[in-house]
Amino acid sequence: MMVTFFITDMRGGGAERVTLLLINQMVSFGHSVDLLILRKEGEFLEAIPESVNVVVLGDGRIRNALFPLCKYLRSENPDHLIVSMWPLTTVSVVASLFAGYKGRLVLSEHNTLSLTPQALGKTGFLLRLCMRLVNHLKGEVVGVSQGVIDDLHLLGLPEKSGSVIHNPILMSDQSSLPDSWLSHPWVSENDARKILSVGSLKKQKDYPLLLKSVAILKDKGVKVQLLILGQGDLEDEIIRLRSELGIEDCVFLGGFVSDPALFYRRANLFVLSSAWEGFGNVIVEALAVGTPVVSTDCKSGPAEILENGKYGKLVPVGDSVALAKAIEESLSETFDPEALKARAKDFSPEIIAKQYLELVQ
Repeated sequence: MMVTFFITDMRGGGAERVTLLLINQMVSFGHSVDLLILRKEGEFLEAIPESVNVVVLGDGRIRNALFPLCKYLRSENPDHLIVSMWPLTTVSVVASLFAGYKGRLVLSEHNTLSLTPQALGKTGFLLRLCMRLVNHLKGEVVGVSQGVIDDLHLLGLPEKSGSVIHNPILMSDQSSLPDSWLSHPWVSENDARKILSVGSLKKQKDYPLLLKSVAILKDKGVKVQLLILGQGDLEDEIIRLRSELGIEDCVFLGGFVSDPALFYRRANLFVLSSAWEGFGNVIVEALAVGTPVVSTDCKSGPAEILENGKYGKLVPVGDSVALAKAIEESLSETFDPEALKARAKDFSPEIIAKQYLELVQ
């Protein structure tokens, strides 16, 4: 069986990591796999198996991908085409109709789109039009959480459309840090409790909230060190706020790390401070190594993963005092790492890949 994945590129984001995991799992199942991308760039490109055929469509712009995609579908006619994130999902519906594509199309949405900048202005009008008139015409619409599906219905997707398939998570057995990290204060300082956060430096992740919470803890005399792994446009803003709050000695930016498993294992606590999510892969990554979690109760995903607080604390979005309190409490409480790991196994790549294949059988 031939399975084709379509995503913008393979930069180091959550959707890209999910695509890589699903590709690896489909290859392990013995299926032939193609990867369609608009731009041949991204940290995860080098991790793609050699057996996977990587095809660059068009000139890198979404609006110019329609006809190259039609050509690909006519010539290759894969059994399944799995597409990640709007507007690629809509482009793929139109291309499959033009090409007379007879395979099974899966449209996977990874974010709570109504809360993103894409939902504003002319783009927002187009988004709602696509959900109402296009995206249910061919193929299966998938949301990575129930919240994402509920949000798509609010945007116009017909109520009877949409299935939930959570994201797959796999943590490596990495056991040693690169030499460049051995003298880093977050690694070498033993007195402070270690807090980890992972994700792109963008508005959605609301790192200013997390920094304000760390400042509250510092003022109370709680000794913590926060490491943020990720890169993005708001790095300068975060550095500036860190200085304004006087927490340069306990907040560190570590950049993008392709395999953060050991950082999760070294952390005493993982914190997600997002204003919104589609799923929250990083929460499962923390659970997978037995690290406790505190998260904002944002739309959508964290409450589903943590089962409304059973596997980690949830706090209101935007409340730095509540977040600081939850962090302090979590650092002083005992927890069962095996129970956290068991919950994470529900999101194994093998289980999730099988759910995609069952959807289109």
